[in-house]
This record gives sequence, structure tokens and C-alpha cells, in this order.
Amino acid sequence: MNRLAILIALIALIHNGTAQRRPARPDFSRFGETSSGCSSLQFRCKNGQCITSESLCDGLVDCRDGSDETRSECSGPNSLPCNPRTFRCDYGACVDGDALCNGIKNCADNSDEDPEKCRSSGGNNGYQNTTHEVSCRSNQFRCDNGQCIGNTELCDGNVDCTDRSDETVLSCGSFNCPQYVFRCAYGACIDNDLKCNGVVNCADGSDEDRNLCGGYEERTTKRTTRPNDDPYNTNQGRPTDDPYNTSQPRPTSRPTSRPTQRPTSKPPLVRESCDVPDQPENGQWMLEKSQCHSGSNCRVQPGVRTLDPGTQLVYKCNSGYKLNGTSAVFCGLNGKWSRIPKCQEIRCPPLSSASREAQCTYEDNWTSCDSPVLPRTIAQLSCRNSYRQDVTDLTRRDNIKCNAKGEWEPQPIKCVSVCGIASTSTGVPLIVNGTRASVSDFPWHGTLYKAKGNEKQFICGATIIKDNLLVTAAHCVSDEVHKKIERPSTFYVAVGNVFRDYDYEGHDPRTVKKTKVKDIFIICNYLGLEGNYASDIAILQIETAFVFSSIVMPICLDTTSASDQAVLEVGNHGRVPGFGRTAQGSSSFILQAITVPYVPLNTCKSSSIASDSEKYITIDKFCAGYTNGSSVCDGDSGGGLVFKTDNKWYLRGIVSVGIGATKVGAVRTCDSYAYSLYTRVSSHMEWIQDVILRLETNKPFPICS
Repeated sequence: MNRLAILIALIALIHNGTAQRRPARPDFSRFGETSSGCSSLQFRCKNGQCITSESLCDGLVDCRDGSDETRSECSGPNSLPCNPRTFRCDYGACVDGDALCNGIKNCADNSDEDPEKCRSSGGNNGYQNTTHEVSCRSNQFRCDNGQCIGNTELCDGNVDCTDRSDETVLSCGSFNCPQYVFRCAYGACIDNDLKCNGVVNCADGSDEDRNLCGGYEERTTKRTTRPNDDPYNTNQGRPTDDPYNTSQPRPTSRPTSRPTQRPTSKPPLVRESCDVPDQPENGQWMLEKSQCHSGSNCRVQPGVRTLDPGTQLVYKCNSGYKLNGTSAVFCGLNGKWSRIPKCQEIRCPPLSSASREAQCTYEDNWTSCDSPVLPRTIAQLSCRNSYRQDVTDLTRRDNIKCNAKGEWEPQPIKCVSVCGIASTSTGVPLIVNGTRASVSDFPWHGTLYKAKGNEKQFICGATIIKDNLLVTAAHCVSDEVHKKIERPSTFYVAVGNVFRDYDYEGHDPRTVKKTKVKDIFIICNYLGLEGNYASDIAILQIETAFVFSSIVMPICLDTTSASDQAVLEVGNHGRVPGFGRTAQGSSSFILQAITVPYVPLNTCKSSSIASDSEKYITIDKFCAGYTNGSSVCDGDSGGGLVFKTDNKWYLRGIVSVGIGATKVGAVRTCDSYAYSLYTRVSSHMEWIQDVILRLETNKPFPICS
């Protein structure tokens, strides 16, 4: 053996005699060859990551896939024995001999803290080693692994629990940091001067975030804990719930590089205790089990008046009551509890509504269904007049019971409005060869008014489509000059009326209902006269919903594809109500109606040439009417043209503009001897459905550019 070989052997022998963890390895070939991307002094993890050879089988997981701390690597035929002064983990790793039963997890499998080993050895360093037996003092925080740390070390940015449970969102998320300190992304509080100082002071590194610090990244950022050996690990120093994650800093059982002094010019971080809260009415709270000697939720000792920051309480209610908030309540750094829940009596919601009638009994005694009811209440349901049961959902029942959770089961029936049902009365000829309408002939018809001073002037017609929605023509609610919608609060709606004027004393209050317009929706590309009145449709949302009856009910909407092709054809007639101009030239004081035939497109276009009105026959319009003087006219705009299908009336068109309208100054006046144009409702059915859906689900509306 030459001198060089003897020297190498001596060095290896000396290293074996002094090593605290495991002997040096004479052969590093099993750690991966240089061609694998790892040097000869590195171990190649199964996922391709490279770690130092000394990190293999040292009790700490360095490979992100955990392959450096496995039985196959640490107890295999190529593994080396542990030094006599070290402890061998069950899977073969070697850790410091003093680590046995010290209350800290040093083996990846926690075998150094095995209860059987610790009971037989009597433990070390004064620790009892099972997490079930470890308890912490009132001024300490108990880590998830049973370790105890001071309360002042909780959520301070530094990892003190070896499992990192003192610096997680779960532990720190409810902390309220004072204004003069910085709050880490996961909730911990650190001095404000430590933000963007080039040193990682939050466990997750959020105090040195590039977006927060802007440009600091060119400086060398120092960490308060040892980073992972993988230079490509972008998650170094960030906490996770997985203690085996190698992106975490090393546990405190290893030497740390926590700074010895933190510069600050702000007042020191003060942690205030929380006053012990009163027990809730109809319930109780207890300390969360991790803060109890018994290992289960417990009561506070008699005489205790305050609890430290980080203390968690668990609330629960007595039988028959339920919490109206979260059961977990935390003491914040400012001495304030997070939101404390209340116990409220369990009841089922009321069933009676404008559409549904309910008869309820509780223990065979009648009780009102108009307010919340107790569990075990039985209800018999039915739909009110002008409503019918929705039979599309077969899981709903008309006989239901309130259960112990405050829920009706099965689910109660849904009652939907009956639509498009009108009387068959005949009227006296009146308008431009029209007829007077009865209040029940068009129960879906609404009258639109605009406030001018103290007066509400009649302007247009409208049609009820839901209890809080009507459809009308966009030109009725638009400012033609400024190209915008008029203020909704200036419009009013009346339904169930046969007389025109809003404040007419002759209105029957039993049938006439009035309300204010809350909001108005039009299609973004509506341009009025400039756009030839294309998309001349608007939806009105009212403040007070209607209660339906035989006098007030919605029109039917046909949502099927190509819904009106079979209806809008030659030979079919529709009806239009309104207060439009009569043959005498003035607006009718009494509601009128006219029956008009559908007019083919070619006939309509031929008729429009003489009056230069063909440009108004846009893709979403169709023609109807006569050329004999019977026509819708001024004031009928916005009203609905309805056609009957299967004994129900469906909305097919909205009165838009007359073909032969003459222009007097800036105002177009209708020609009763010409056809009229109607906005085809089916062309905008998807838009109508979208508006309804957004209103019912509180989704925002797109802003028109």
C-alpha cells in the first residue's frame, strides 16, 4: 500500500471515530453519476433532485419525493452502520443519540419518539414522548406534534415548532396585527421595519415578495433559516402542512440562523390577552383539545379571567339550537376574539307566499306557516289562484315535514304563475277602428308613465313577463338626443287599469296596482332612429313585485327554438292593447284593442317604398296590420302583440314603429293607413333569459361601451 492510500485510510478512520451521525462513505457511486446531473459527492433522488451525500439517511427529508429517507436506502445491503453515539431510526437513518425521546421529531418516521421506546427508557431531557401525554402550560402553545413553545413565539415569523405548526394559516389566520407591524401572507405579525430589508423574516418569505418590495430582488436576500440544497426549488422557506416537504426550513433541532437582533424603530409588538367570554345563551364553549391535559376539549380552570393570544375556543349549541357562525373562535394579538357565534333556535323557513298557500300543524295543533316553524311541524301545500304547480321537478311534494336540522323534507312544491289566460269578452268599436278592452282581456298589459314635475304622463305600453319585470320598446325609455337610457326613477307603471291617467280617481284599487321602475335594461347596440330602431326592446325592473290574479298575470314566452315560425305566417291574427291615438286624433282615455293580421315580408317592403321606410325593416322586425285605417298608433308603442297557441296567449312582437309614419318637425306621427313594424321577441329571447338569470343570481351586467 503506498503512502497516499495509507493517508486516505487514516482520514477515513478518524472521521468514523468522531462523526456524530454516520460514518464517511468511501464509495459515492450510489449517489448518482455526473452524467445524471449530480456530482459524485451528491445523492440523486428518484425525482432527479440532487442533495449532498451527508443529507442521505440523516432523519430529515431532503428529497421532495422523500426518497432519501426510506428503508430501501437506509437499511439496504449498501447501507452503513450508525456510530455508537447515534440512534438508529426504525427505517435505518442515523440521528443524534440525544434526540431519543426529547419531545422533538428527529427521525422522518418519528421512531425516536415511539411511546414504547420512551416508556422503557424513561425518556430523555425531561420530556414525555407521546403526543397524547404531552401537555403545555397556560402560557405555552402546543404544536401539532406535541412540542411546547412559548405563546410569544406563536406566529412571530420564526418557525419554532419542528412540524412548523406555529407558523401556518390555521394557527395564524385569525390573528389581527396592529397597524404598526407587518402581517405575513399566512397571518403572522413581524416588525414593520423588517419588511423588504433583504432578510426573510416571515416563514413564507412574504415580507420579501417582489411585488411588495419592487426591485429588491437584485440585492442578496438572506434567510433566517437554512434553505434546501436544491437550487431549483422555488418554494424554499415557504410553510406547508406537510412536515416532510423539503421546501421548509430545517427544524429547530438543528442549529438555526435566526438573527440575533431585529432592528426596529417602531414600538415593540404587544400581545394582549383576551377576557374570558361569557357562555352563550343556549350553548357553551370549551378550550380546544390541543390546549387541554386530557387530550379532549375542556373547560377553563375556575378563577381564570384572561386567555393568551392564540387560544382557540370551540362553541357548540344545546339540542334544538344551531350556531349562526363558525364554531372555532381565536384570541387575536390585540386582545380581541374573532367573531363569536350565537345559538339560534332551529326552525324551518316559512312556506306561505304570494304563489303558495300552506296549512301547518304542530303536534296536531294548527300553527301559522307565515313565520318560521319548529321541527316536527307538518305542512300541506297548494298553489294560489293564477298559479300552478311546477311539475318539472318530480322530487318535490305538497305534504312535507320540518326535520331536526331546520329543513323541509321532501322539498316543497314550487308554484309558477299561470300565463296568457284572458277572458273572451267582446268590446265596442272605438279607436282607429279598434275595440274597447275589458280589464281581464289583457291581464298582462301594463301602462308606462314618465314623471314631469308633479304629473305622471302616459307615454307607452308594456307587457308583464314576471312578477317584477315588464318588457317594452327601447325608444320609450331612451333619450334620443344624448343616446342614453333615461333615469329609471322617473318612470312609473300601472297594471289592471282600463283608464289611461295614472292618478285617475276612478281606478278600482282592488284591481289597479301601481309601482315605480327600479332599473331599465336595453341591448347595447340599440341606437334609436340612427340605427333604424333595430333591437327596439327594453326590460323594466319594478320596485314592488305584483301579486298575480285573473286581473294581473304574465304573458307566456315561447323559449323553444324557431318558436314563432308556425305562428307568424299569412292568415294568422294577433291582438294589441293600448291607449293609442283614436280616429279623432287624440290619445284614447280608455284601453283599446285591435286585431291585426301578420303581413308577409315582401308585401311589407313593397308598401314601405313610397314612404321611404324600408330601412326600418331590420332583421329583428316583422309586419302586421291593415292599410284601411285600422292600425296601432302613437301611444301604442311598447305594447305587446300576442298570438294564441293551445288556448294560451304568447308574446310575439312589441309595437315599434309605423311604416308610413310622417315626420312633423322632429316627431314621427303614425299613418293609420299603413302597416306597423313589431320587434320580433324570439330574436331577443336569449337576451331576455340572460337578464332574468343575472337578476335572479345577482350576477353583474356587462357595461355597454
